[in-house]
Amino acid sequence: MMQILHAIEDLQRLRGPLFLAIGVFDGVHRGHQAVISTSAQHAHAANGTPVVVTFDPHPAKILRPNDAPHLLSATQHKVALIRALDVAHLLVIPFNRDFAATAPEDFVTRLVENAKPLREICVGHEWSFGKNRAGNLELLQKLGRQFHFDVVGIPPVRVKGDVVSSTAI
Repeated sequence: MMQILHAIEDLQRLRGPLFLAIGVFDGVHRGHQAVISTSAQHAHAANGTPVVVTFDPHPAKILRPNDAPHLLSATQHKVALIRALDVAHLLVIPFNRDFAATAPEDFVTRLVENAKPLREICVGHEWSFGKNRAGNLELLQKLGRQFHFDVVGIPPVRVKGDVVSSTAI
């Protein structure tokens, strides 16, 4: 049975160390599955707790409502697809204008403060986060060194030579 959390502060209730797989995960395609399964494997190997972290609604719906991409899966469908991956914990962060204004460093600090302890964050190689998408894998790795957690950037997943992405799908 998958437990759905709705606030970063809810991470405090979970047994650490925590391993977070973070992304929008629209469509939960093979690339997303690689992020989620890698994080889960690392958590199980370390007797930790894996948590998938996503956002609702899709950030583009708030930031670019007239230019938002057509979504591959509504949030309820995305939750069902993640549940099918045998994930025990899903944090669905409400995405609104206030959250969108969060500096990337502040977002990561909130995760660190509430995950007791935060051991790893796993993301796709091109993941960006925080106000104006200012955060990227390089910044996440710097913050990982500062706050003593590991960062895993999953390289692109290819099918027949083509990179799997929500945009391509």
